[in-house]
Amino acid sequence: MSVIVAKGYKESTPMYCGTSSSVVKDSIVCYDVSTGAAVSPVIPATAALLAKNIAGIAVNTPAAGDYYVNVIPAVPGQVVEYDCTSNTSTAMLGKVNDLTDSVTVANSTTISTAATGFVVNLEVVGAASDKKMRGLLLGAQCPAALS
Repeated sequence: MSVIVAKGYKESTPMYCGTSSSVVKDSIVCYDVSTGAAVSPVIPATAALLAKNIAGIAVNTPAAGDYYVNVIPAVPGQVVEYDCTSNTSTAMLGKVNDLTDSVTVANSTTISTAATGFVVNLEVVGAASDKKMRGLLLGAQCPAALS
């Protein structure tokens, strides 16, 4: 399973992940804002994290001793392709959906109104059973902070 940039900005930049990171290639990463005054490393996105804290998509899996991971920052207008939990349908287009985990979207025909909504579905990719869609990473599309 994976998340990739389908259209738009694809340049990566090193971001701090700390040693023994659990970040994996082609996953959505967020800033760990639970660290308070300490450094806020990038961590794998989860269904409970907020879209406003998105950092981008990891380009590589860092080795155990690495302090940095290369990340394609999430930017407005960038279209990403992602795997979904369920079969896809056109009834899901235009809907905001949450994540299942850092590499899978919990696609649904219901609009997520929570700040945990990560993607806006734009396009079904392949057959319904392929469970793939393209869309926008919501945190990058919002000029104001989500609450």
